[in-house]
Amino acid sequence: MDERTLQKRLRRITVYVIIFGVAIIAAGGLISASLRRALQDSVDSRIESATEQYRINLNRRMDADLQTLNTLAGFFQFGNMDIDTFAQGLLASYKDNNYIRMGYFGKSGTGIRVTLDAQIDMSVSVDDLNDNVAAVVREAWDGQEGISYIYSDPDLGEDVFAYAVPVYAGEEVAGALVASVSTDVFARVLEDKTAFNGQGYLHLISGSGSILIRSKERVILEKLDTIYDGRYISQQEQEKIRMALEAGENCFSNFTYEGTTYQIYLEPLGVNDWYLFCVQNMHGVANTIYQLMMVLRVITAIILLLLLVFILFGYRILKQSNRRLIRMAYYDPLTGAYNMDKFIQETSSIVNDSHDYSLVAMNVRQFKFINEIFGNRQADQLLCHIKDVIGQYVEAGEFYCRNSADMFFILLRETDRQRIKDRLKGIMDQIDRYAISNNQDYRVRMYCGVVIGTDVDEKEPSLQKSMTHVMFAVDTARTSAKNNIWFYDIHLHEDEILENYVETHMQQALENGEFKLYLQPKMDLHTGKIGGAEALVRWITDSGRIIYPGQFIPLFEKNGFCVELDMYMVERVCIQIREWLDKGKRPIRLSVNQSKLLFYEADYISNMKNLIDTYQIPADLITLEILEGLALENVDELNEKIGRLKDIGFKISMDDFGSGYSSLNTLASLNIDELKLDRVFLMRLKSSEEDDDRQRIIMREIVELAQKLNMTTVVEGVETEENEILIKSLECDFGQGYYYSQPISAKDFSKKYMETDI
Repeated sequence: MDERTLQKRLRRITVYVIIFGVAIIAAGGLISASLRRALQDSVDSRIESATEQYRINLNRRMDADLQTLNTLAGFFQFGNMDIDTFAQGLLASYKDNNYIRMGYFGKSGTGIRVTLDAQIDMSVSVDDLNDNVAAVVREAWDGQEGISYIYSDPDLGEDVFAYAVPVYAGEEVAGALVASVSTDVFARVLEDKTAFNGQGYLHLISGSGSILIRSKERVILEKLDTIYDGRYISQQEQEKIRMALEAGENCFSNFTYEGTTYQIYLEPLGVNDWYLFCVQNMHGVANTIYQLMMVLRVITAIILLLLLVFILFGYRILKQSNRRLIRMAYYDPLTGAYNMDKFIQETSSIVNDSHDYSLVAMNVRQFKFINEIFGNRQADQLLCHIKDVIGQYVEAGEFYCRNSADMFFILLRETDRQRIKDRLKGIMDQIDRYAISNNQDYRVRMYCGVVIGTDVDEKEPSLQKSMTHVMFAVDTARTSAKNNIWFYDIHLHEDEILENYVETHMQQALENGEFKLYLQPKMDLHTGKIGGAEALVRWITDSGRIIYPGQFIPLFEKNGFCVELDMYMVERVCIQIREWLDKGKRPIRLSVNQSKLLFYEADYISNMKNLIDTYQIPADLITLEILEGLALENVDELNEKIGRLKDIGFKISMDDFGSGYSSLNTLASLNIDELKLDRVFLMRLKSSEEDDDRQRIIMREIVELAQKLNMTTVVEGVETEENEILIKSLECDFGQGYYYSQPISAKDFSKKYMETDI
């Protein structure tokens, strides 16, 4: 799991928690909205119901007053009374009612008026009355009951309104009976708080919004002329109210005053465009619902707060856990440097996208020794110091990590070799000055391999390939005592690929018969005819690729595979000789190389004997070539083995004599049949004439010594006619080299040289 995956998981959990929180908020909002709607509906219903009750009460009051006035109108016999008697009758009538003034006005336009203080006004003209009163008088003359608009009466000193009913003389309207009533009558009805439980206030307004009767107990104490004054009601709500008043409809509205929301309800009274204007505290009307809603809000707020705490706490825990996981996943626990996973994550894009980098693998020489001598604690401190030093030298955009044990990798944004050398030398010099122990002057030596991106000839570069290359380079640096910094190049790359191919395919190649027998003739210098051949191996893959001995023999000698290959080649030689015999051809002696590892195998001689017996061939047709180095360890043991092989019938030859340190004493002490002079003797003849003479003398003496020891001589590396003339003059027995023939396949060799029958 990489860092991005951990971050994604953390973000996903955070998103889930946020979604859960939003869901709670949404649910709380929906419930709150539902309760608010329920609260609104409850308030609307209750205020409408209560206002309706007040409307009914007011209408009853007005109906009762009109009924009383109609009753009084029937009592008077206007045609039979004199004026004084009639006036006294009016005075007596209104004292028993709520009327503060009564009067009678005949259709002639004049009448009588009496007031509460017993004042009687005679011959009062209708035209002298208040316009509101005069209007209802005329309505009564037309046979209709009427209620005037509210007006201010200066004589009475208060706001009043008037009732007027027709007075009949027989079937004809004789006049109008008028009674004025104080608006206090309406005010007393409106101030009755029974219907609102003390939570509402009622005003009487006109259709234009003018306040006609205001409640003594009201929300806004300021004395306003209209409901639109003071801007307490929003412009939008005012417009809605105006439209309702113009249409004569009821209307709900609201306004906020000093932080409290009040509900407004306007109910038409049905008289003179009068409206009941009800103002009520919403919370007071539906206190239970409001309290429930507040409780829900508090609970929702608490849940959200707890959720927020949970989110923050959980996020903190997750982040800490994430840090720990990242620390464990991407950082070396000892040094605190990046580990390999993090290093790969940070550098892959750089390596994959460009060649402008260099990858360094740095190691400590003899780190195991440091661990054993100075202890784990000191070794760990050294690793931490190395990390600190590398950290001081890397620049922005460069990365480093500790892999295993004492291996550090560095990615530098450098491609100049000298700059890279200077920077790495600075790191190694500073590490070299580190004192592991105060008691011992031990110098810490580093070595490193470097691969430069621009030196990698690959169409698709990758960090994995660069890692493989740099490990090859650091392994090379490990074996170099002089050079602590080893740069990888394309030739190393090719050798690496070939070496890897050889090691991974050698066994399969052996099983598939990819190792082919090639033969190079040895010419008899006395007769000029072929006198034998050396068996050589060529690796030819199924695809036709040829791998030459120099490319795989040294590796086989290191890994021990030469034992199997040498025995395989001996068997191929046996098979070839058997084939010649079966075809009736006169076989020639074939020599085959034997490695040191094979020669000292415990069952070597018995295996060789088994091959001879298996293929039923004469052992003296096979010459086993050994190297002089076998004699340097134990001559007696070597001679003992040679003797046993010769007893079977094998011939023994010493190969490459003169190529290295050659001893005549060794030559004299070995019981061999043939001596092969290395090609180096002929190669040295190409120097000065004096040196050529010396070389000829040495060769002559060696040949003469071999002949005296009953050894035949073979000279390798014969490439020119001059070479042949020389070795003939030295009385050598056989010549071998490209002058005669290059190594060729056994099949081609048979066609060219093996036509002679037995």
